[in-house]
Amino acid sequence: MINSLRKYVPLLTLSLGMLLLFSCRRDDDFFEGNDASLVFSSPKVSFDTVFTTLGSVTKNIRVFNPYKERIKINNVRLNGGSLSSFRINVDGQAGTSFQEIEIAAKDSIFIFIEVTVDPNNQSSPFVIEDYIEFTTNGNAQKVDLVAWGQNAHYFTPITFNRNLPDYSCLTGPNNTSGPCSNSIPAVDVTWTDDLPYVIYGYVVVDSADVLTIEEGVDVHFHSNGGLWVFQGGTLNVRGTKDKPVTFQGNRLEEQYRDLPGQWDRIWINEGGNNEIDYAVIKNAFIGLQVEVLPFNNPPYNLPSSLKINNTRIENCSNIGLLASIYNIDANNLIIDNCGQYNAALRAAGTYNFKHCTFVNYFEEEPRETPAFFVQNAVINALGTQISGTPEVNMYNSIIDGNLETEFNIDIINNGSIDFDIQNTILKSKLNLSDQNQFKNLILNNPNPIFKNIQESDYELIQNSIAKDQGLLTIGTQVQFDLNGNDRTSDQKPDLGVYEFIP
Repeated sequence: MINSLRKYVPLLTLSLGMLLLFSCRRDDDFFEGNDASLVFSSPKVSFDTVFTTLGSVTKNIRVFNPYKERIKINNVRLNGGSLSSFRINVDGQAGTSFQEIEIAAKDSIFIFIEVTVDPNNQSSPFVIEDYIEFTTNGNAQKVDLVAWGQNAHYFTPITFNRNLPDYSCLTGPNNTSGPCSNSIPAVDVTWTDDLPYVIYGYVVVDSADVLTIEEGVDVHFHSNGGLWVFQGGTLNVRGTKDKPVTFQGNRLEEQYRDLPGQWDRIWINEGGNNEIDYAVIKNAFIGLQVEVLPFNNPPYNLPSSLKINNTRIENCSNIGLLASIYNIDANNLIIDNCGQYNAALRAAGTYNFKHCTFVNYFEEEPRETPAFFVQNAVINALGTQISGTPEVNMYNSIIDGNLETEFNIDIINNGSIDFDIQNTILKSKLNLSDQNQFKNLILNNPNPIFKNIQESDYELIQNSIAKDQGLLTIGTQVQFDLNGNDRTSDQKPDLGVYEFIP
């Protein structure tokens, strides 16, 4: 019996050894590919509660291992470390950095995230951001963290479309017929000066919606955010001299005060009765873009008009005012210091400017484009070139800057542009001798006009050539300057948005 068993001992030993060997391999088998990619229950964690008291909110995400082998996360790190407003707990352990976190095959772990904010701390940013970084086999991934830092009206995207910016709507959820739902009745919404308005992504004013923004309202846009007034929507901005409506970025630190390109744009399509009075639009990519919806080809059956008065558009990284196939009436409009054009007008439309100032001494980077540019065509989003004859009327105004040519045009395919420019300061190398289009111009003035261009102070100096050079008939139509001074009291209105006051 014993002898009979002895012959099986080598086989038994071999079998047990193989079993132990393979068992150890299964226990130690990790996915080691350098393309390791974790799966997250969400790529972003947003704390979208508008805080009303000092408090803490906790959320979580799950981190999935999609592989048949175990996976080892070499490092999980809260980017802001101990200075972050966020705190994290990884698989039951609190901290800011964690190493060698294992997840079983086809399994997951939880990460809990907490944030504490004081909503009444006016020095805190509107949007608090951080991220958790995961490094697995040398491959880095991250989950963004976003929370709101002080009391405000917050708008966050609810619609995500590859061909459009992320957006939310005044009316509610979207559907396929347009940016927002046509199953919800149109709304008439008024924003009042109780709390700031913080826009994360875009807010859409849909067809037949009306958005009225009252005096003193501050609208803050997150990076790449903006306001979209869709076809048939209406925007009414009702600021006052003492309480203008301000559109700017949501970073409040001093270094962001004059930083261009912090948010995207105000985009207005055709069909509404849009009016902007006493507004400041600053530090955008494009301040104001007004155009027929570029996803359509002619004919355009809806009216396209904007009245803009007593407004300053400044410090845009690209263009201050971009208009295509639109009608604009502008009085006391100043656009200054943009990375490309202060104003670019394209294709058909009637563009009226009275007592306006376009001045460009942009210093962030070199500029080769003029402050004021007119072209008789535009290529829309469908790739169609649409030509027209823009009509540009300008009176008692100033176009100035640090280039030799700050007023330029581009005429395509033997088209034309109609001008009526009178009593205006221009810097240009164009031939502007046609008295049917250009009258009483002050060309290429070499002397200072403004008080302090370095400080963006474009009021007139004592001996400015712009003094007393305006048409009284135009001055009477726009009687008060941007500061509220009567420009007709001496019967000799000055050029631009400001009347000289000794």
